[in-house]
This record gives sequence, C-alpha cells and structure tokens, in this order.
Amino acid sequence: MKLHRLRLENFRGVTERELTFPDAGVVVVTGRNEIGKTSMIDALDALLDLPDSSKHKRILEARPAGRDVPVLVEAEFSIGTTRVVYTKQWLKRPSTTLRHVAGPESGRAVTGREAHDAAEALWAGADTALWKALRFMQAGGLAQNALTDSAALRRALESRAGEAPGDDREVATLLERVGAECEKYWTATRKKNAGYVQAETACRDAEAEAEAAAEELRTIAVVEDELTELTASIADAERKLAAARAEHAELDRAAGQVEDVQRQREEARRRRDAAQGELDRARERAARRTELVAALAAEEQRSTALAGQLARCEEELAPVRERAAEAEQRRAAAQTAVQHARAAARSAREDRAHLDDVGRHRRVLEVLGSLEAVRARLAELQSRPAAELDEDAVDRLERAERAAERAEAELAAGSARLELTALGRARPLVRDGVPEEVDPEQPLTVPVTGEVELELPGQWRLRLSPEQGIETRREAARTAAAAFAALLDRHGVGSVAAARTALREAQELERQVREAVADRDRLLDGEDESRLRDDRDRLAAAIEQHRARRDDDVPLPATPEAAQEAADAAEAALEEAEDAARRAEAAADAARDELQRAQTDVHSVRGQLLELERSLTGRRARLEEARREVPDEDLDRAVTAAAEAMAAVQEEIDAHEAALAGLDADRVLTDRELVGDQIEGLQKILEERRGRRSSLEGRLEGMGRDRVQQDHDRAGTRLEAARRHLAGLERRAEAALLLERTLLAHRERAHAQYVQPFRAAVEQLGRAVYGPDFEVRVSGSLEVEERRLDGDWLPFPALSTGAKEQLVILIRLATALLVDPEDGVPVLLDDALGHSDPQRLRRLASAITTAGERTQVIVLTSNPERFATLREAHRIEI
Repeated sequence: MKLHRLRLENFRGVTERELTFPDAGVVVVTGRNEIGKTSMIDALDALLDLPDSSKHKRILEARPAGRDVPVLVEAEFSIGTTRVVYTKQWLKRPSTTLRHVAGPESGRAVTGREAHDAAEALWAGADTALWKALRFMQAGGLAQNALTDSAALRRALESRAGEAPGDDREVATLLERVGAECEKYWTATRKKNAGYVQAETACRDAEAEAEAAAEELRTIAVVEDELTELTASIADAERKLAAARAEHAELDRAAGQVEDVQRQREEARRRRDAAQGELDRARERAARRTELVAALAAEEQRSTALAGQLARCEEELAPVRERAAEAEQRRAAAQTAVQHARAAARSAREDRAHLDDVGRHRRVLEVLGSLEAVRARLAELQSRPAAELDEDAVDRLERAERAAERAEAELAAGSARLELTALGRARPLVRDGVPEEVDPEQPLTVPVTGEVELELPGQWRLRLSPEQGIETRREAARTAAAAFAALLDRHGVGSVAAARTALREAQELERQVREAVADRDRLLDGEDESRLRDDRDRLAAAIEQHRARRDDDVPLPATPEAAQEAADAAEAALEEAEDAARRAEAAADAARDELQRAQTDVHSVRGQLLELERSLTGRRARLEEARREVPDEDLDRAVTAAAEAMAAVQEEIDAHEAALAGLDADRVLTDRELVGDQIEGLQKILEERRGRRSSLEGRLEGMGRDRVQQDHDRAGTRLEAARRHLAGLERRAEAALLLERTLLAHRERAHAQYVQPFRAAVEQLGRAVYGPDFEVRVSGSLEVEERRLDGDWLPFPALSTGAKEQLVILIRLATALLVDPEDGVPVLLDDALGHSDPQRLRRLASAITTAGERTQVIVLTSNPERFATLREAHRIEI
C-alpha cells in the first residue's frame, strides 16, 4: 500500500490542507506543535473506518468548535495495481466517493454506501495488521506492536528461514569449559578482570617511564644542537660586521663629494627663484597696462549704445500708460458684479443647508429611538452570570488530566510484575489477607507497586517489596492527581467535559453580547451617542434660527433637490462673474506689469548711462597717470631683461644636475644609510647571540647526560618485559572470548531458526546505530525481550525511555525492510526521537534512509533540526 496524497478540510485545527507524497523514500512533514500533524493520520483512519453517516466521537470532536461546517477527508492511495481517490464528508451534507484512477477498473467511480463497501473490500486486500504495526505515534507509548498477525511479514520470514536446528549438548559442555577459561581474564559481564587490567596498567606505567627518559635525552640533544648552531652563527655575524664597516667608510667619502655639488645647486636654485619673481612682476605690470587700455575702449563703445537705447524706451512709454488706465476701469466693474452674484449664491446655499438640517434632524430622532431598544437588550444579556473559564483554563485542565493518567501509567508500567500459574488444577492462595483461587487457564499477574504478600495456606508465605524507585513514581502519580483535582476545584467543575460545556455556554453568551454591541455600533455608524443628542439639539436650534432670519418675501424651495438646483444656478452665475473678474484682473495686472516694465527699462538705461560716464572719467584719469609714471616702451624693455637673467641661472642649475648624475648621488646616499642600519642591527644580533651562548653552556653543564642515558636504558628493559607479558595474556584472553562468542552464536542459531531473519534485520540496523556489539533476543511472538550493548544484556522494560524509543523504531524499520515492497505499507513516525542524543540521531537517520529505499517512510515532527541529517528526504512545511 502506498499513500500518494492526503487532503483535509475542517478537521480539528486544520481549516484546509493538502499534502502530496512521493511513491518511495523519506518524507519529513514539519510544523509547530498542535498545528495538526497527528490529525492527518487520525483523519486517514476515520476515512477508512467510519461511514459518512457516523456520529462517532472521533468525528464530533474533529469538527471545529462553534462552526457549522462539514468535516472532509480525501486520500489517494494504491493497493497492488489499483490506485484510487477516496473522499468522505461527515456531519453536513454527508457523502462518499471512490474513484479508480489506475488499475483494472481505471475510470470507474462509485458513491454513497456502495463506495464505502467497495473501499472496505479494496482495503481488505492490504495487510492492515502491518499498517497498524509500523506506526510510531506520539500518544501510542513505547510498546512493541504485534507483528505475528502480519501475513506479509510471515511470508517474508518463511522465505528466509534456514536449516533445522541440531543437537547442541556438546556445545553446552564445551561452553562450560570455555567459560572457565574466560573467567581467568574476564569478569561475568565480559569486561577485563583485575589481573588483565593490572597487566595493562603495568605496561602503561613502563611506557610512560621510558618515554619520560627518552624525552629528557631528546631535550639534551636539542640544547647541544642549538649551542653548535649558535656558535657558528656568531662567527658568521662577526664576518658580516667587519665587511659592513669597510663598505660604510668608502660610502662616507663618496657622499662628501655629492653633498658639495648639492650645496652649489641649491644656491643656484635660490637665485633662479629670485629671477623668476622679477620676471613675473614685469609681466604683470605690462598685462595690467594692456587691460586698462582695452577696458577704456570697451566702455566708450558701450556708452554710445546706451544713449540710443534710452531714446527708444522713452518713445514707447506713452501708449503703455493709456492701456493700463483702460484695464483698471474694466476690473472695477467686474468686481461689483461678483459681489452681487456672491450674495445670491450665499442665500441659495443657506436654503439648501436648512433643508439638509431638517432631513438629518428627522433621521437622528429615528436612530436615538432604536438605540434605546438595543440598550435594553444589551443590559439584559450582561446581567446574566458569566463562567470564569476560557480556552487556556480548559487546556490546563486537559493537560493536568493527561499528566495524572500518564503518571499512573508510568507507575504501573515501570514496576515489577509477579506472575503465578497453577499447574494441573486450580490452587487456593491468600493475597494481602484476601483468599483467592488461581485458575490454571488464567495466570495471576500482580504489579508490585507496593508491598505484596501471597500465602499458600499451610505451605508457604511470600512477601514482595517494590524497588527503591517506586516511591518516586508513586509520589509523582499522587502529585499529578492532586494537581488535577485542585484545578477542578479552582474552576468549580467536576470534570474536563463539564468544563468544556461551561466554556461553550460562556462563549454563546459572549456571542450574543457581541451581536448586541454590533447592532448598537451599526446604528451609531462610528458616531458617539452623546454627539447624536447634541446634533439633535443643534439642528433644532439651527432650523429655528434660519426661519427667523429668512426673508419671507422670497419663497423657500419645496424640496432639497429644488434648493440644490437654485444653489447650483446661483453658483454657476457666481462662477461666471468670478471668471470675468479674474480675466479683468489679469488684464489689469498685465497692463500694470507692462507699464512698470517700461518705466523700469527707462530708469535702468538712464542709470546705467550715468554710471558708465562716471567710470569712463575715472579710467581715463588712471591711464594718463600710469603713462606719466612709466611709458609703455619701458614696460616692454623690463620684461625682456628679466627673461634673459632667468635663462642664464637655469643653465647653471642644469650643469649642477649633470654633475650629480655622474656621481650617482641617490644611490650613494641611500646605500650609506642602509649600511649604517645594517651595522647597528649586526651589533645587536651579536650581543643577543653571545648572551644566549653563555646561558646554553650553563644549562648543558647542569643536565647530567650520563645519568639520563643510564635511566633510559633501564626503563627500556622494563618496558620490553611488560609488553611481552601483556601480549601473551591478550592472545589467550581474546582467543577464549572469541571461542565463547562463536559457541554462543551457534547455540542461538540452533534455538532461533524461525525468528533469525527478523533478529538479523533488527541487529543489522542496530549495529549501524550502536556499534558492532549490538545484539537482541527475540521471542517467538517476534518481540525483543533483551538488548545487548557494550557486553551487557538488559531486558526491554529496564531500558531508558530514549533507548526504548530507538529500539521500537528500529523494529518497525527492520520489518519494513523484510517485507516485499509489493506487500509493504508506509512507516509512520510521529514526533519521534525526542530523547536521543545528536550522535544517535545521525545514525538513526541513516537507518531511516535505508528503509526509505524500499518503502515510504513518513516522519511528522515539530523539530526539523532533529532530522536535518536526512539529506535525501522530501520535506514539507505546514
């Protein structure tokens, strides 16, 4: 069976959801807590189990609270070669549809009861026992599901069964002898015994002693090598220092010649800078004289042009004044017409507003009357007593109830159990002072949660006490029950169902109150009631005031529409008058602007002409004064002389530059500085190395090399002896242990031929998770009774919560791998592996991936990081 698609509508907290699954591989469906992951599996069960007419508790609880909507589930799945889409709707307009999309009846569709019966017949062809056994549900606990009812698994195991077991009496005798040999080296749990551990400790101590002596020898050799290398480096540094000092003396001589030429060049550069300054000043004086002459000629030309422009502007000014006066007269007439039209429009608007006030006054009176009726209904609803319960309180009650049930279940499940079976006939006994009879067909099972006393009258008395940890679980059960009872008392209810009923009644009262408040708000339509009453009084006063001040000679329009038409006509007349006034105003403004521009042009040109005449007079006076002081010809001669002096100094500088290039000045000065730095560095290095040599010589003298060598030789001899002893012991111990394991494995194969394929599949996956020493013991009912890890066997009930969870998941995955894929069903893991560490999670992810290669594996989780290592998984976020 394969699940291809699942769709839900109005199922518990899921309003609408559709998920599509690949035909094989791992699918990880993630979503926050209580988003409805488990609800998808419950919905699929309801689809397959309940007809559309059912009023089963599962359906009634699935419908969202307070909503009259249908509950719908649709699944697309395959059984063998038949693929169908199965849809069912409950409660409201119930219906059932079965549509074949592939297989022998492809295209056929049936509805109603016929569809339900056809789906049941199709589902009967699937292995329903395996379908339920391969689930790991959040609320299902850590029990091992029954696998022997699965026909598909039985077929798979029968096809893999080996040969019949033989006689193992010789093996048992040999096992006893091998066990005695193992006890020489191993404990009962097959860990190393004291003698074995002592031999290993002695060997490790000898290794540590030899390593310490060798390390001390290596330290001495390192010091000797460092001293030899340091002595050679001191001699090399002394040779380099002597050579550097000789090179520095030669560079000092060459640098003296370079510095003499550089001083002569700098003196020539100072004289060149002075000549350049004189040349710049001569050129600046000549340029200022030229600019003064050109500016005077330009201003004389501009003065002539301005005089002609002033004459033209004065001729154009007179007609502009006449046009401005005419435009001003037209503007005044248009403003008078606007005032008359505005008064008529204002009167029409007041009439329209008066009629609007009359209509609004009538509507306000109607709303206030309706509000009084709503207020009375709201007061009656609010006077009813309200329950002090909400959804959070009911959720706390449900969690407390579940916690009490879980604590009680853990008390019973975690306790030891005593089972008595009567042989042959019924046997009387007394349990805790009460006579009973044990039937041979029905064994007596007693959970040991407290002290239990059993007595066979006249023969024996047996008293059993629970383990030490029972008080912790019993106290937890009492605490959880007390907390649940306290919550019930606090909220004044007798049960969670009563709390739900009280909550629904409170919600219904709240709904009616909301409807009354909504009616009130609809009537108010965002208005305040006191504001409405103020509007009523204000509108009545406004109506009276308008009637008092209105001219009775002018008839009042009969309706607001007639008043609006009159107001529109008055507004249109006002708009037309205002448009005419604006045009007249614009024309007058334009005429004024034109007159102002013309007058401004005349004043501007006249001012520019006067300013230019004053500037001309000043320029002429300055030019005459400058020519009296220095004629134009003297300025030209001064520029020529300064340029010739500048050229002569530059030739002298070029000669000095050529001399410096011949001496290679930059290289000489740079090399002298670098060699000086080298000498200083070599001196510091020599000083530091000589100090280190003295320190190493003193250190080597105090190490005592001969004594250390003797200690090293003695430690090596002791180490060799300890290793030989340990190696012989290890060979004997490992051989005995290997032989014992081989014989035990042979005995297990002889005793468990039928369950061997199942056990092998579980152990194959388990060893990938726990390591190569993982083993399990499987009963004839295919239940894992014990688990072996690190050499220790533990019964399944004694395992931790995390270990139980991991093991039952491995059992489901191994079952899926054994079954033929054509007979298989999806493996469902709901919020699993919450008690596993990260390393086990990674290894379990590998086992899940392996199972996904043969069948569908659907993982539902609120913690996607827990399954992040499923790299090839198809992921769905809801």
